[in-house]
Formats: sequence, C-alpha cells, structure tokens
Amino acid sequence: MSTEEENKASIAFEIEFEKNPNAPIPEHYKKRLEEESQKSLNDEELRTKLKTKLKAAEERKKKAEDEKAAKAAQEVAHAKKVAEEQRRLSDAQKTENLAKLQENLVNAEARREGAQKEKLEKIAKHHDDVNNISKK
Repeated sequence: MSTEEENKASIAFEIEFEKNPNAPIPEHYKKRLEEESQKSLNDEELRTKLKTKLKAAEERKKKAEDEKAAKAAQEVAHAKKVAEEQRRLSDAQKTENLAKLQENLVNAEARREGAQKEKLEKIAKHHDDVNNISKK
C-alpha cells in the first residue's frame, strides 16, 4: 500500500474508529503503533493507544482553531485601531486644511482690500493731478 493510500485509509479508519471503537484495526496501523512502542501490542493496548492518539489529535486541532480565532480577533482589533487612527488623522487634517483655507481667505481679502485702496489712491492722485493741471 502506498503512503497516499495509507493516509486515505488512515483517515477513513479514524472516522470509523470514532464512530465504532470496536472496528478492526488495519495492519499498517498496528505496524506503526508497534514500531512506536517498540514492542508487540495486544488488541486492547492498540485500541487504547489509538484513542489516546485520536484525542491528542483532536486537542491539537481544537488548539489550532482557538489560535486561529484569537489571531483573527487580534487582526480585527488591529484593523479597528488603524481605521480609528486614520479617521482621527483625517479629522485633524480636515481641521488643519480648513484653518489654512480660512487663513488664505483672510489673506486674499486683505490683498483685495489693499489693492482696492491702492487703486482708489491712484484714482485720487490722478484726480488731484488733473485738478492741478486744470488750475494752471
């Protein structure tokens, strides 16, 4: 039996063994368990070892699922934290941009008033010059 076939048979047997603990144990399973124990095992010892191995595998699976769920929860918490930080920075930047726009508006208004005052002064000077020329 090839390794892939043994793996498929092992999975099928493990499922069957969980449902029916009295299911016959395949030879490759017996051989593997005896090699691990380094001794010949009777049927009861084989079944006990199998139950122990299946329980350990189930615990590893549950632990892996718990770790995966915890990691997902951490990622969600981190994503929320990053989103909140980006929103906060965005709000701060909007406030800063608004302040700059208001400052630019004030500066533009001051320049407009200055230009208008300068224009009125030029008109007044021109008017005075015209009056001075007409008086002569």
